[in-house]
Amino acid sequence: MADLKDTPIDPEGIALEDIGDESSVESLGQILRARFEDFRRSRVDVEEDWVEDLRAFMGQYDSETLSKINGKGDRSTVYVGLTRTKVLAAFSRITDLLFQPGQSFFSIQQTPIVKQPMLKRELTEQAALETMMAANTIDPMQVDALIQERMSELDEEVKEEAGKRVENMEEVILDQALENNLESKMKDAIMEQVLFGTGAMKSGTLKIEKNHRWVSDPEGFSLVYEESPMPEMEAVSIFDLYPDPFATSIEDMRSIFRRHIISRTQLSDLRDFPGFSEEMIEECIMMMPEGNHTESNHERERRSIANINDSTMETGKYEVLEFWGSVNGHDLEEAGVEFTESDDMAMEYQSNIWMLGDKVIKAQLNPLPGGIIPYFIFPYEKNPHQFWGTGIPRMMRDSQATMNAATRIYLDNIALSSGPMVEVNTDIMASGEDPTELYPWRVFLREGGDGNQPMVRFYQPQSNSPALVNVIELFRRFADETTALPSYTHGQTQSSLNRTATGISILMSNANIVLKSVIKNIDDYLTKPMIRALYDWNMTWNPDEDIKSDMRVVAKGSTALVQKEVQSQRLLQFLSLVSNPMDAPMVDRGQLLKDIAKSMDIDPDEVIRTQEDIANEQALQQALAGMQQGGQGSIVNGPEGMVGADARNGTAPPDGEGPVGNNGGLPL
Repeated sequence: MADLKDTPIDPEGIALEDIGDESSVESLGQILRARFEDFRRSRVDVEEDWVEDLRAFMGQYDSETLSKINGKGDRSTVYVGLTRTKVLAAFSRITDLLFQPGQSFFSIQQTPIVKQPMLKRELTEQAALETMMAANTIDPMQVDALIQERMSELDEEVKEEAGKRVENMEEVILDQALENNLESKMKDAIMEQVLFGTGAMKSGTLKIEKNHRWVSDPEGFSLVYEESPMPEMEAVSIFDLYPDPFATSIEDMRSIFRRHIISRTQLSDLRDFPGFSEEMIEECIMMMPEGNHTESNHERERRSIANINDSTMETGKYEVLEFWGSVNGHDLEEAGVEFTESDDMAMEYQSNIWMLGDKVIKAQLNPLPGGIIPYFIFPYEKNPHQFWGTGIPRMMRDSQATMNAATRIYLDNIALSSGPMVEVNTDIMASGEDPTELYPWRVFLREGGDGNQPMVRFYQPQSNSPALVNVIELFRRFADETTALPSYTHGQTQSSLNRTATGISILMSNANIVLKSVIKNIDDYLTKPMIRALYDWNMTWNPDEDIKSDMRVVAKGSTALVQKEVQSQRLLQFLSLVSNPMDAPMVDRGQLLKDIAKSMDIDPDEVIRTQEDIANEQALQQALAGMQQGGQGSIVNGPEGMVGADARNGTAPPDGEGPVGNNGGLPL
């Protein structure tokens, strides 16, 4: 979990520094606390689904199911790990498609109509100055023409300068993403997206990065601590997010709570950061020295699934709630948030509130541009009229359960039918005989009884394994269809699989159809708003004016995937069309092969030779051919590549039998 110190700072200084009347603050805290409890209760059913998804991924039965299985005697408890395989396969495919080597998953582009009033004004003033200076050296009749010419050039200069700033902004954001290890954090969020159906990231808020470096002085080296502003980039577990229960889609979300479980030290550190009330934090620590965190049901279930012992759990944790959403102006004003006289206190204002229990420890108006909520939630598969998405484990839940049941029965049946069952009549068995001792050529002795009545009987249980195998394979195929992840995408071979290069290419392309929609969700609900938040952050807090311009964010995940597939197919088709004697001389085959390699994620420099290499090889072949023509004919072409058979034996040819010309065929 990221440090809670990394909080947004209002550039206008509208924050709760000195909390006002305590009763007013408690009133706001009680209002928001009651709202959180409503949000929490509405999410209970979803939490149960997430826990079940986690169990399926870990290959574990819930306690109730396991009790039923064990209650039927010594039965198999095997769990078929197909859910884990498909989750990891989907995760790998998505991340491979999204984070391609040498390519960014987003770009910053210039808007079609460049809006740069300040830049245009600066260039206009510069153009006017240049025109005035030139007016002294040219014919006065030409001044108007010069002005018109210079003004016509102005728009192109604005576009060119804006383009440079766009490039600078993209480089800055890429550098910030690299420093924050954004790719790794996005992968953490994407894993929850695949597993639970929804992933989440936080970005765009301001944090103060504390760094240290060693500097030299006359007395040696000394350690210097520095603080620098950085944009927040953080993967957030959906178990800690509580959105508005009335939101039926991510677009409808107007408020959200996030739960932070922190230590006493982390809570104390918050006192040193802007906006947090030192007095209220100290009061909370005194009132709750052992913390206020109570473990929820889903926390206990997750801990049990992870096999974490109760004795290893830390105590004394604090549950801090971070709220983003609308709050009534009167409640905010009573809590100490400053407003102007023109502000309508009856309105709702986008705010950022931090609470410990029902105590407000920080209150401020939303400092982010446009009052956005800095949490970006993205689904795996969107559900109509539902906020949370659907992940792979839930898609294949029935198939997984049926495969588990069929596999357990299969193993039990195999074990049962692996040997005969024995019936022994101990009444007629001779004393001293042990019926449990069974081995080849065993002889049982009997005493009395009806001679027609057998003392030992053998029964062979029927094996139903073929039918059970068919059931298992049937539901494996159902899992393939419901998840749109065919088994061949994660390494399973099939007899019906087209093993040709073209066939496999077509199959993989078909398998990518559903993943394209998943990546499109990442583009629309994560990449675009998150990078836009980083753009807003730099426009707000970055002092470098050379990066600021009117721009737009372009997510390239799904677009690049579609373009790559189409481009690769078109290039291959074009290559086949021009591979004839008439058209081939008109085509740059080397460049065409490079483009094909790039479309297939193959480094062309590693597989395609340069023209220089080809020319050198051709020159060498011509030299060898010349040696053959002036040398020993077919002898040169011997299997050892030596000049003459006698040379291969280490002796010179007899006089008068050597090659003619060019000093005996040897190079000068």
